[in-house]
Amino acid sequence: MKDISKTHFVKIPLNNPNKMDYVTGMDLSRPCILVLGGENTDTPEWARNYCITIAKTLYLNGIKGGLDIYSACYKLRDRNSGLDRLNLFREFRDTKSLFDYSNNGLTMADITYMNLSYPLSNTYPNYIYDVINFAFMPRLLGASHQIQSTKKIRENFRNMIIFTHCHGTYVLRMIEKYLHQESNNFTYSLQDMYEIQKSIFVINHAPFAPLEQCKFSALSFASASDEQINYYNELSYHMRTTSHNFRPAFFGPKFGNIMITSRIKEDLTKEHSQVGLSGDLRDEHTLTENGRILFATERNALLEGTRAMLAGKPIPAIPKLICDPDDNFDFNYFKTCGQQICMKLGIRNR
Repeated sequence: MKDISKTHFVKIPLNNPNKMDYVTGMDLSRPCILVLGGENTDTPEWARNYCITIAKTLYLNGIKGGLDIYSACYKLRDRNSGLDRLNLFREFRDTKSLFDYSNNGLTMADITYMNLSYPLSNTYPNYIYDVINFAFMPRLLGASHQIQSTKKIRENFRNMIIFTHCHGTYVLRMIEKYLHQESNNFTYSLQDMYEIQKSIFVINHAPFAPLEQCKFSALSFASASDEQINYYNELSYHMRTTSHNFRPAFFGPKFGNIMITSRIKEDLTKEHSQVGLSGDLRDEHTLTENGRILFATERNALLEGTRAMLAGKPIPAIPKLICDPDDNFDFNYFKTCGQQICMKLGIRNR
C-alpha cells in the first residue's frame, strides 16, 4: 500500500492568537512552541485549537509575546495510526508485556498480523518525514544546508519547546528514533546527537507512546482513568489493577518522568482532553481536585520551560519545572507518593 499521508502546519503569533497562517517553514530566529496533537488533528481549525490552548496558558500567566506557536495538521489518509503505534510499542515490549499492558486488548492473531504486514524497520510514515523536514532538519543543517557545530545546533533546538498530546507523542518518538539512527549521516557522533536531543524540552499530555528511554528532556502528565490511551508504560497496566483513587504522584526515568493521578475531570468522557491546562475557571471542562493539581504542575512546567527558553537559559531541573512555590507544591511529596504506590504494587520506581 502506497503511503500518501501528509502533514501541514499552521502558526499563530502569541500576541495575536486570532491570526492564523498556513506555513511551510519556521522562523528559526524566533523562539517557538511546536504542538504535535492527537491523530484527529486533521483540520487547520483543530490544529489552531491547540495553539489557542498554549497561547491562553502563557498569556494568562504573564508571557504575552516574543514567540510563535506552530501546530501540525495530519492527513493520515489510509494509514492505521493504531497499528503504527503498536508497531512502535513492539520495539519496547515483549509479547507478554503487550498483552498485559493492553488490558486484554490484543490477541496473538493481532501480533501475527503485525509481524507479517508491519515488519519492524527503519522506514517512517510520510507525515513523520514532513514534521522532521519542517521543524528539525532546518535546525540541524541551517539555511545553507551545511553541517553546523553541535553548540549551534543545541542553541537551535533549545529555541523550540514541543507540546504533544496523545498520538503526537508517538510522532515525536519516531522523530527521536530517526535522529538517533541518522546521526552518522549528519557526521555527528551518538554522544553529540544525545546532547542535541537533550536540548529539546518536551511536555507530553496523555501520551500514547512508550515513555521509557526517551532521548529528549521530556516530562509527561496523564490520568490513570484515561481509557483512550493504553499500554503507554508499565504503570498503565498496574494502575488498572488497583484502586483509581490516589493523589498525584511523580514516577521517575524508568516510567518516563511522569506525573500521574486518578480521575482529573468531573465528566469522565473528557478525561483525555488537554482542556484545563490554562487554569481559566471558565473552561468548559470541570476539573477534580486531582485534576487541578495535575494541570497546575503541567502548566508550571510549560511556563518555567518557556521563561527559560526566552531568557536563553538551560532547561530547569525537574523539581523547578513541576513545582511553583506559590502553589505550595512539594516535589519530594509527589516523588514520595510515587514511591509508595510502587511499593504497594510491588514495582520499582527509579
